[in-house]
Amino acid sequence: MSNHLNLTAFLLILQCFFQPGHAQEITGSFDQSASVMVYGEQELSDGLIDAPVKVEVVGQEQIQKQQYQDLSETISGLPGVTTATTDRRAGSKSAMIQGFGENSVLVMIDGTPVSQNNSFGFDLTQIPTSDIEKVEVIKGGASSLYGSQAMGGVINVVTKKVAPKNKVDLEASGGWANQEGGGSRNIKIGVDRRIKKLGIKANFSHRDQDSFDLDPSTLAKDGADSTRQQANLKFQTKFRGRTYSVSGMYLRGKVLSQTSRPYSSSAFGASLNKTDNESKNFKLATEEKLGSGTLKTNLNYEINNDQLSLNDDPKTSFTETLKETRFEGRRVDIKYREFKVKDHSLTTGLLFTENIVDQETTTQAVPEVIIKTRDIENRSVKSYEGFVQDNFWVGDFEASPGVRYQYDKDFGAHVSPKVNISHYTDIGSVGLKTWLTVGTGYRAPSIKERFFTLDHSSVANYVVIGNQNLTPEESISFQIGEELRLSSIGKGTSLYGNLFLNKISNLIESVEREGDGNGRVFSYDNLDKVISRGVELGVKGELFKKLNLKLNGSYTETIDERTNLLLANRPLYAANFTAGYQFTDSFSAISTTSYTGNSFVDLDNKAISPAYMTTDLKFSYQVNKEFGTFFSINNLLDVTKDPTPDLVNPKVDNRPALGRNLFMGLRMTVL
Repeated sequence: MSNHLNLTAFLLILQCFFQPGHAQEITGSFDQSASVMVYGEQELSDGLIDAPVKVEVVGQEQIQKQQYQDLSETISGLPGVTTATTDRRAGSKSAMIQGFGENSVLVMIDGTPVSQNNSFGFDLTQIPTSDIEKVEVIKGGASSLYGSQAMGGVINVVTKKVAPKNKVDLEASGGWANQEGGGSRNIKIGVDRRIKKLGIKANFSHRDQDSFDLDPSTLAKDGADSTRQQANLKFQTKFRGRTYSVSGMYLRGKVLSQTSRPYSSSAFGASLNKTDNESKNFKLATEEKLGSGTLKTNLNYEINNDQLSLNDDPKTSFTETLKETRFEGRRVDIKYREFKVKDHSLTTGLLFTENIVDQETTTQAVPEVIIKTRDIENRSVKSYEGFVQDNFWVGDFEASPGVRYQYDKDFGAHVSPKVNISHYTDIGSVGLKTWLTVGTGYRAPSIKERFFTLDHSSVANYVVIGNQNLTPEESISFQIGEELRLSSIGKGTSLYGNLFLNKISNLIESVEREGDGNGRVFSYDNLDKVISRGVELGVKGELFKKLNLKLNGSYTETIDERTNLLLANRPLYAANFTAGYQFTDSFSAISTTSYTGNSFVDLDNKAISPAYMTTDLKFSYQVNKEFGTFFSINNLLDVTKDPTPDLVNPKVDNRPALGRNLFMGLRMTVL
């Protein structure tokens, strides 16, 4: 797909739907915030929401009632959004939106992209919910504001603001599993402090989980020992009309997993895999009113050190392979938001990024010989981007056309136009919103996909090899949907549907190569033409007094047009049903049932991971404003995957590893 075709499609959409005109007041009473599907408390005004784009929001109230512990749990119930466990790194989870994998989903914290927090990409489980105010999700690549990695969509974490009064928040919780091991412990601390005009906010969380095993008679364990820590510190003040913010975030994750490896024709031994990841992220930001708009600047620096230790030979006492990866990211971002030019509201910005990677492998076959190999030496990738996005009204129609320019030294320049269109109207007491979005996307191969060599032969017997001959992905995305607000039926009741079609050329996907029989060899390759298409449906609202219901479902098929086969590890069907009842002002209960359809786990569409359904029951009791407790029974029906056998190449099973488990805790605020 060329730039010329992308631009032609964009211009045709504009020509068909719009003629120049002056902005007019909306004739219907449909609230503009209808573009935001809020799960939980009322939408806040300080996120990334640009009105014509449909944004789904999980608020703090819902996060607390659902007892979500990390970012992966928070987004798992949204239609069209799934999380996938990274088999090559036990316990890690990545996001998938409408068939697009982790490399095409942009994760942001307070509007600033986070490049990665381990050598496989961004692990959603590393971000705890202790400092999350809300999570916003935009599906599809229809906004010019977010960049090339957002071909599949955007996940933006909005952190809590500094409280107006001094306070300390404490939370302690723990879990017990219905199998050997699997217990968990969590501690979260938040401190807010005001010193005149200076606001200070600090947060710390510590979470750990014990390994567990579905079949104690095998050496391979189904769950890993893990420890995750997060700390952040933020200073914010306002001086002469300008807001200054300095913040730092620290992430640490350790995982110890155990699988099995053959050391003779009929015997297996235990094999250990250790990962230790440390990430630091620093940000300096300013914001001020300038003319009719708002000027924002961000300076961002992040550094990540990742160690992967592998013990492939059960007979040895030393580590055969130690892979160390160091990642540095630098980012300068200037954005001028919502400045007025006659009847138009414009947002424009410039962005510079540089990523630097070093990777070294230490191997040891015998105690006396240690070999060090420099896999990647100070490899740098720079990119320059600029964008402009407009917003204007024509009668009841709201439009946001935009364009983004990107240049990097390896793949040259690219222009990606996009447009969002919404129509608001009323029919009696029913408010309607219709939206159409068309966006072109472009993503250059990442350093990981091009250069990494990752030997995971002790972790499900994988070896992953980079491919320096990859070419950039290009896409065009279409979304059309309708939302009905049915306030006459019940408080906050709405019904919506969304159709989507994504056409991708040169999609970068992990593919299996022919190996030597001792394990599986993977590399990255471009798939010439891929189509992702499907439908999302949902209904939510207070249909009965104190009873809130939410039901959504999606069908997504992602097809390689060369073979007419489905891509691996993408379930066709997903559904979620949540019923919440407020017994009293203090006591509430929520039941959530989730269904995930079966999926092929190979490119030949021969091996299948079965469908499954889980049910969680969660209870919350708020004693007073300062103290509350919570309790849950997760995976009530004890649905699990098959135990991992002692085999060279065990089959892939994406069903839950952790069975029925109890979870309880308490929250306390000290003023």
